[in-house]
Amino acid sequence: MAAEERVLCFARKILDDLGAFQGISLDVGKYLPAVTSNAQLTYRNRSEAEQDLRYKQLIPYVLLLCRGKILRYQRGKKGGETRLHGLYSVGIGGHISEEDNGLFASERGGYQEGMQRELREEVGLDAAGGTPVALINDDSTEVGRVHFGVVHILPLPDEQVATRRSGISSPEFIPIAEALKEPEGYESWSRFCLENLETLLARAGGKGV
Repeated sequence: MAAEERVLCFARKILDDLGAFQGISLDVGKYLPAVTSNAQLTYRNRSEAEQDLRYKQLIPYVLLLCRGKILRYQRGKKGGETRLHGLYSVGIGGHISEEDNGLFASERGGYQEGMQRELREEVGLDAAGGTPVALINDDSTEVGRVHFGVVHILPLPDEQVATRRSGISSPEFIPIAEALKEPEGYESWSRFCLENLETLLARAGGKGV
């Protein structure tokens, strides 16, 4: 029997002590060093982490931009998080597994390595995750209460990732203006990002637009 996946988490108390927020925060300098410090990170069985409100699972959430367009896809039934099935998303990313924390992992407990693995697996992109520009905490939903997102902006020179082998459903680059329509069709994290996209892009230097 295969061992259960163990995922990267930090204690919810860290967020509460810093000042918990709802939605999106641009204060990366305040929160990111604390929640990615090796001293604060732990790996927990995923089945337990999904139910334990004392911990937050750390999730990279990468927005891929190309010449005024953003990559959008639909959460398929094969995805690990059943509570998001059928919703649109503009964020590439997922759980950081203990397997990502190898001998050459960074001081952030395999965070960078896990983010790169997600990009390779989901869009066939062998690249770093780009600039961290915001953080997401959504305690209004069941899935959000046990996850914490780090938003990255990654500009691309072309749209080839949308045609490569992909672990996501129907990936396509669409004009940003089109992505902003019908927000109710998106998962909450994507809505937060799209509602603040102009600011996020400015923080990343306006690249990809």
